[in-house]
Amino acid sequence: MKVNIIGGGTSGWWTAGYLRKNHPNLEITLIESKDIPAVGVGESTMPNVRAFFEELNIPEEAWIKSCSGVRKEGNVKTNFNYVGDDPLNFMFIHKGFDEWFEKYKNGTVTKESVYDLYDPNDWGGYAYHIDAAQAWQIVKEYTKDINHVYATVTRDELPEADLNIDCTGLGRHLMLDKTMHTYPDTLVDTCIVRRLEEDTKNYSETVGRDYGWDFNVYLSDKRVGCGYVFDSSKLSIEDAKKEYMKNNGHRKFLTDFRVLKWEPGRLKNSWQGDTVAVGLSAGFIEPMEANGLSLLIHQIKTLSKVLNKPNKEKIYNRAVGKVFDEVADFIWHHYACTSRSDTSFWKHYAELDGETTLLQRIQNKTNLKQNLYPSYVYAYLAIYYGLTIGPKTLNIPNWMEEPYAEAYMWSV
Repeated sequence: MKVNIIGGGTSGWWTAGYLRKNHPNLEITLIESKDIPAVGVGESTMPNVRAFFEELNIPEEAWIKSCSGVRKEGNVKTNFNYVGDDPLNFMFIHKGFDEWFEKYKNGTVTKESVYDLYDPNDWGGYAYHIDAAQAWQIVKEYTKDINHVYATVTRDELPEADLNIDCTGLGRHLMLDKTMHTYPDTLVDTCIVRRLEEDTKNYSETVGRDYGWDFNVYLSDKRVGCGYVFDSSKLSIEDAKKEYMKNNGHRKFLTDFRVLKWEPGRLKNSWQGDTVAVGLSAGFIEPMEANGLSLLIHQIKTLSKVLNKPNKEKIYNRAVGKVFDEVADFIWHHYACTSRSDTSFWKHYAELDGETTLLQRIQNKTNLKQNLYPSYVYAYLAIYYGLTIGPKTLNIPNWMEEPYAEAYMWSV
């Protein structure tokens, strides 16, 4: 079977590396242009990124230093409920949460006491901050026996192949049908990003702002990926820069702003005949919960599993669509439970009823055999927002054991 991968960067090289390892008989050609830079965002990851590297037999010591990697223990959120709220670190906590949560519902423990449960030695107890621009270089170095071509090609100029994989990003240059499934209440669609220099931290930070949120992702060499994710219908790029600098002007910046824009959504059909979209080509919701690289891994693994099945197109489109929709639902609840109404952005979300559906997600007692996000992670949101939670006990299974590991994708 002949496969063309169009586009390098993270999507292209991670796809090539995984397919080469799991399908050694494929004839793989990767075509990338020297004139089109990779996006190189998404430096905060989830634990499945570590599992992905392990599957490729790339040990941590082989890449973490060159990627300026930091073992990430969680994400500290603040200002999403109201300005000046108590920050909460959404740590990778698993064992003992059910028992602790019962005590929390009864009012016998504080929400901060959940930190006492954290064990970095648990499976999935940590993720990473990485320099994304270097992460694909590592996979490239470990990927052998493919035909690597530097060229700028159109769809009509592709080498003959049984399957073309579109890794060209938001341009989706190979996709004939670019009809999108959108998420109307996902308002942020633009990000201004830059780098600065500060001491390393082992957690990400997300801070609610007037029309979206700031983020900080700390690397081991004291570089920090930072920026402002916002709703461009309510705030211009220039005003976003002014607001960002008002809050962060005291910091030591290393670069100027880059501007990234997207339409929140996914392709209605990511697999179309002889062409399949992977990575940003398939869609993008927004950066919350470090979902970009994890969605990429889900797509790559799904593609690998169905590659030789007769109904592969139908299975892939259903699986990818379902995961995108679950990510959008989880992200939506980050906003729709807010008490803020100080700007038009937050007022939009304050008028939505996120509390009812959030409590439904908790009471459904889902696990990773059924859903991307189990009840446990929605419970963490309820804790942050201080919502009243009913007396039902969450029957949280031991879903961090290896049978659940492949599906595990959580937290910024």
